[in-house]
Amino acid sequence: MKTAEDHKNEEERLKLLDSYSILDTLPEEDYDNLTKLAAEICQTPISLITLLDDHRQWFKSHHGLNIRETPKDQAFCAHAIHTHEKIFTVKDSREDARFFDNPLVTGEPRVVFYAGVPLKNSSGLPLGTLCVIDHQPHELSKSQKEALNILADQVMNLLELRKNKLELENKNRDLKNLSNELEVKVEQRTQELALQNRELEKMNSELQSFAYISSHDMQEPLRKIQTFVSQILATESANLSEKGIYRFNRMQLAANRMQTLIQDLLSYSKAEKSNQIFEETSFQEITEEIKDNLLEELQHKKATLTIEGNCSAELIPSQFKQLFANLIVNSLKFAKKKVPSVISIDIATVDHTQIKEFPLRKDTEYCRILFKDNGVGFDQKYAEQIFKIFHRLHNRKEYEGTGIGLAIVKKIVQNHQGYITAKGQLGEGVTFKIVIPRYQKTQLAPSTP
Repeated sequence: MKTAEDHKNEEERLKLLDSYSILDTLPEEDYDNLTKLAAEICQTPISLITLLDDHRQWFKSHHGLNIRETPKDQAFCAHAIHTHEKIFTVKDSREDARFFDNPLVTGEPRVVFYAGVPLKNSSGLPLGTLCVIDHQPHELSKSQKEALNILADQVMNLLELRKNKLELENKNRDLKNLSNELEVKVEQRTQELALQNRELEKMNSELQSFAYISSHDMQEPLRKIQTFVSQILATESANLSEKGIYRFNRMQLAANRMQTLIQDLLSYSKAEKSNQIFEETSFQEITEEIKDNLLEELQHKKATLTIEGNCSAELIPSQFKQLFANLIVNSLKFAKKKVPSVISIDIATVDHTQIKEFPLRKDTEYCRILFKDNGVGFDQKYAEQIFKIFHRLHNRKEYEGTGIGLAIVKKIVQNHQGYITAKGQLGEGVTFKIVIPRYQKTQLAPSTP
């Protein structure tokens, strides 16, 4: 008996066979139907679907044979997988030097005739065979050979379908496990975020209370400092050296800056509160009132303020009065030297078709405010930073201020579920665009802080 050599790519072949997860599985009707059909077509008593592992040939289907496997070194199939022909045929094994003394020939199942088609994947690696066996010499007709090749293709199709199904099931299982893990992580993260949000809300509330109370408490000693400094400068200046007078003046300036900072912090703290009442209010009335209130400042700067258009909306009037006051004061502060300040406020009712830079709702009307000046302007890359609290683009020597005014403006716009942008150019002034819904019952998503 001649034992077949291992396939030239045996390691790769065995790895491929393992990927099908087919060895030692239960019988399946689809495979049994193919072996039954092969035996019927070829007129043989036995038909097998054999798969070769490293030590045996195992039968996925065994029509006409009651055993499930035989040793690999006795397998006709081990020879068949080396053939370059479509079918490996042994007409009479008793007269073939390779098989005449093979236990499968001399004993049961007494293999005399054998014809096997190698079962190859798309790369050409063989897994086993679809074979037919007879106990006497036999020869297949051309049509029988063609039919056996077709049935072998169907065996491979079944194997590939099985493999694809298993891979899909494994991927689905992995995805399900991953999905379960993600759900757990998302739930954990959601709980963590909820806890953090509660802590942040508590801290924010405490900070607002602290800022408001501290600002109130700080004003009393600050007023005393300002009063005493004023009294000393008024009554004792003759007794002070020039350096002493200079230091008291610096002290008074510092106290005044502190008072401005406290007042701005109070304003910002008030703007944070959202429990104030919204009232139907005309923007033109608010702007005209602020214009009258700031008349002296406008005249001092020789500034021109024009107001055009109108729109009414549900507002917190006190907050929007502060908003316009802050914008006007900001423009006066950053006016060009020796150039009269020109400020314009344009107000209109708009809808989503007229404003493209904000995600406005289709079923809502809005008030649009354009606030322009001809001041020193700013570099557009700082357009977001100017709204941050305590952020300044200029040092205190150039322009006085606390860096809170525009942060208050943005907070007020957010309180009204609106949007604000600033467009500037150095030496060319600035334009603020504000859009808020006319009615708070149809709210926008607030703009990003």
